Amino acid sequence: MLHKMKLNERPFEKIKNGTKTVEFRLYDEKRQQIRVGDQIEFSKLPELQEKLLVNVVELYREDTFEKLFKKLYNGEEEISKKVKEMYEIYLPEKEKKYGVIGIKISLISNSFRYTYNKLVRDKIPENIDSEPGRKSKYKILNDTEYLTELNKKVLEEANEFIEEDSIEELGDLMEVINTIMKLKGYKIEEVYNIMKAKTNKKGAFDKKIYLEYVDEEKRNVKEEKELNKDFRK
Repeated sequence: MLHKMKLNERPFEKIKNGTKTVEFRLYDEKRQQIRVGDQIEFSKLPELQEKLLVNVVELYREDTFEKLFKKLYNGEEEISKKVKEMYEIYLPEKEKKYGVIGIKISLISNSFRYTYNKLVRDKIPENIDSEPGRKSKYKILNDTEYLTELNKKVLEEANEFIEEDSIEELGDLMEVINTIMKLKGYKIEEVYNIMKAKTNKKGAFDKKIYLEYVDEEKRNVKEEKELNKDFRK
């Protein structure tokens, strides 16, 4: 079974360089699921892009961090220091409620893993895998997932166009829009006809008009609902 945990930079780097082989946690509901032979994927805070994969070699259970450290270490000063460090992370009340666990680990891989979880162009995995030292992992979406990710991609490409202000980014945005049109079975002529009809009725954006507000004598619930949509905030 694979478990996922977050780690601050310092302990993450110590696991990576082999100087940290036991991770200490509260024995809460999540940690109660861990068994010897399982794997843990640690993600480095704050970006969570760099990851480490380890095997669970052994588990040490105790009621308190002090008892646990006395089982694993000898020096009183070192034990006292480690207990103090844990109380900077976990409240004693939580320790009393759950107990604690030491997870002995062995590093499987210290390579960099960058997590994207997003729709990409068709040749991206092939291009990645053709480069020495790089290997991609991907899946094929069903149509429902595909449309959901395309909708996210519109926002991503729109923001990149705003940031870069380049014709290349505009082309990326139009590529995503064209893909959505194909998925939904829309013809470009139909889209242009709808655009023309709306232009005839409401105009285009050529005059650079910026609407500041509208005063009304009666409450307009429809207008309020439109103005309160998340993407307008």
